[in-house]
Amino acid sequence: MKTLLLLPFSFALFTLPTARVDATLPRGEHDWTVDAVHSSVVFKVKHANASWFKGSFDKIEGSVSLDPAKPEAGAVKLVIPVDSIDTNDQKRDDHLKAADFFNYKENPEITFASTKIAKQGDKLAVTGDLAMAGKSKSVTIEVEKVGEGEFYGKRVGYSTTFTVKRSDFGMTYGVEGNALGDDVTLMIDLELIQPK
Repeated sequence: MKTLLLLPFSFALFTLPTARVDATLPRGEHDWTVDAVHSSVVFKVKHANASWFKGSFDKIEGSVSLDPAKPEAGAVKLVIPVDSIDTNDQKRDDHLKAADFFNYKENPEITFASTKIAKQGDKLAVTGDLAMAGKSKSVTIEVEKVGEGEFYGKRVGYSTTFTVKRSDFGMTYGVEGNALGDDVTLMIDLELIQPK
């Protein structure tokens, strides 16, 4: 779905202090924290208008409060450290962290904070502020619950795929001439556990 939001990414990131996940998480039956070991953030972008190139962010943290009977009362907060970017090439990773892209030194995180959650059939429409590279944009993403189970406690899984224009966040390197596509598709899969 190409309506803009979680990444994937958004996740508020400015040159001002960034929003952090609250260390004192709620601990009700509908409150969850991201299991970073079993969650993933993958992205893809067209290279030279020829083929899709994929990379990932190897770290994600956050919290979700969601009562399935009252999703409108829920909240999502996600933080992705930019320095966890991994494209299987250190030179390219360093370039992505530099001023042409994320400007990591001034903007070390990608963040997403929800402002509205609505039921949409058997899925959820999650609207929130996605921030990266010093800019923020309100986006809406479609989120699907993909499962739940027990493994050292209760677990639940959610998945989303959405597309953002990196130029909306000031990242225009390579757009002219189609050296690197403007549309970036993010695939975010979260496995959530309950805080202890």
